This record gives sequence, C-alpha cells and structure tokens, in this order.
Amino acid sequence: MPTITHRPTNAESKRWQAKIRRKGFPSQTQSFATKADAEAWARKIEAEYDKGHTIDQRDARELILGDALRRYLREVTPLHKGAATESYRIKQLLKHPICQYSLANLTRTAVTAYRDHRVKSVSGSTARKEMQIMALVVDHACRDWGVYLAENPLRKVRLPKENKSRERRLNPGEESRLLIECQAARAPYLLHAVIVAIETGMRQSEMLGLTWERIDFNKRVARLPETKNGEGRAVPLTHRACAALQAMRNVRLYAWTQHCTEGPFSWVDATVIRHAFMRARDKAGMRDLRFHDLRHEATSRLFEKGLNTMEVASITGHKTLSMLRRYSHLSMDHLLAKLD
Repeated sequence: MPTITHRPTNAESKRWQAKIRRKGFPSQTQSFATKADAEAWARKIEAEYDKGHTIDQRDARELILGDALRRYLREVTPLHKGAATESYRIKQLLKHPICQYSLANLTRTAVTAYRDHRVKSVSGSTARKEMQIMALVVDHACRDWGVYLAENPLRKVRLPKENKSRERRLNPGEESRLLIECQAARAPYLLHAVIVAIETGMRQSEMLGLTWERIDFNKRVARLPETKNGEGRAVPLTHRACAALQAMRNVRLYAWTQHCTEGPFSWVDATVIRHAFMRARDKAGMRDLRFHDLRHEATSRLFEKGLNTMEVASITGHKTLSMLRRYSHLSMDHLLAKLD
C-alpha cells in the first residue's frame, strides 16, 4: 500500500507526499499539491508494478541526449578502434538541436524530424551513421547506466539510404600531378603517405598505426596485428612502397623535435593528414578525390595485375567477397587490351 503524508513546508504548492515501497521494485517518492493527485499517482504506479515491471523514468527525464553523448565520448569511445572517427561524428552531433531532448522526450517524431532535416545538408550515409551512433548511446545508457526506456526510438525510425559506392579512380596523368603537389606541400610526410597508400591499399588508420618493428624490409612485408575487421594480416610491399617508408626515417616535422622513432606515420594526426591531402589534391585540380579513394585505386590495380579475388582479399583485408566486388572495376583500357 502507498503511504500518503501531509508535510507542511515553505513550498505551499507541494505539501502532499506519496511514497511507494514494494519488494523487488525501487522505492519511489513524489510530492503533489493535493492529496487527490498524490493518491492518483500512487494508484498508477501500483498498477504498473502489478504488471511486473518498473517504470521509474526519472533518469530518462533528467538525462539530456547531449549529456549522454558527452559521457559516451568520454568513457566509451576511447575504447573503440575507430575512436577518432566516432569522436568526430559525436562532436558534429552535439551541434544539432536534437541533443537538447531528454531521453524520455526523444520520440520517434523528433528522430524523424532530425533525419529529414539532416539529409538536406549531408549525405544519406553521414546521417545514417550519426543516427546509428545515437542509437548505440541510448542502448548503452539503458544497458549500463540504469536508464529506463520502454523502447529506443532510434531503433524504430527508418535510416536514410546509403550513398552509392564510390568508384573514383585516378585518371591518366592525375597520379603524377598529385605527387608533384604532395612533394611541394609543407607537410613533409604527405608524398610518402600517398605513395604507400597507392602501392599497398592500406587504410589510413592502418598506415598511421604501423610501427617500424612490424616492417620487414628484407622480406618486404608489413604486418598489421589488428585491423578494422578485427583480424590481422600481412601486406606485401613493392619496392616503391619500401622506398617511401624508408624515406620516412629521415623526415622531421618542423614543429617537432624528435624523429618518428615509433613508426613511419605514428606521429601524424589523421585530421592533419586529411587536410594536407585535401590542399594538395585541390591544387592538382582533383577536388572530388578523397584519400580513401587511393585504397580503391590500389585494390583495382591488384586485379589488373592478374591477382584473383582471394589473393586481393588477403592483401587488402576485405572480409567478404561482396565488399570486395565494388573495388574490382578494371579500367576500360585494361579490358580492351585483354580482348584484343
């Protein structure tokens, strides 16, 4: 039975207190202006307890989505492999008004409005990934922070469609123009990073995490103990890739006082290298080229050299053949040469 008590206080508007205690459920207390309101609230909670579940949503009402994102960014994101990318996306999310909702007030309607507004300014893939991150944060709050929600509204709203897979390759003459601008860039590592990307097909994160002890120049192989798909792999190095990596031993960034002793690019921040690449590619007249397109270029070249799908997968680390299929677009000149 609920306990209803009259408590004379300075706050004349809330003098009646209802308290509910039941074994197996958390105690709940709420104050009301009238006894009738207190009794009505108590009957509602008791009825819901009778159904066998707790509906104390105080934490969900008090926890703002923006605060949940910040806590997740501080406590959980650093534990993830893609921490840098996830951190960037969360910081972008925090700029949006949806972060002002409490979790209890984050309805399907609010999420749908966010989705429809967001796809007007960013790609469907970007909006999709942001919604997936928000869904993970809400799930984590319910699972690990003790926040109660009847449902995660972000799991009930249709996600935007993924963008069509990019098929950007280097056209004749573009590689030389790009490398000229990379060599002229203020970033002394950029030329070597671009060459390694084109020659090996490694992801940018894999290149930045590469250490000297994992590179065997005699056997011409770089060993990646842990990659995006959760598995390690060995990447064969061409003579050109080896030369570029060796050249990094003598590179010194003007703002740093130590050589890159841990790894070729371990001292380079992902955001810094991305912006340096963007400046170089713009000067080369290739504004639509992205650093990740170099991985597509490298993978396509492997197919053009005659390697089969399994051989290419072992080098690039693609886990499924369906993921690799979109990288196997051979140049028309190469196909014509085979047909002649």
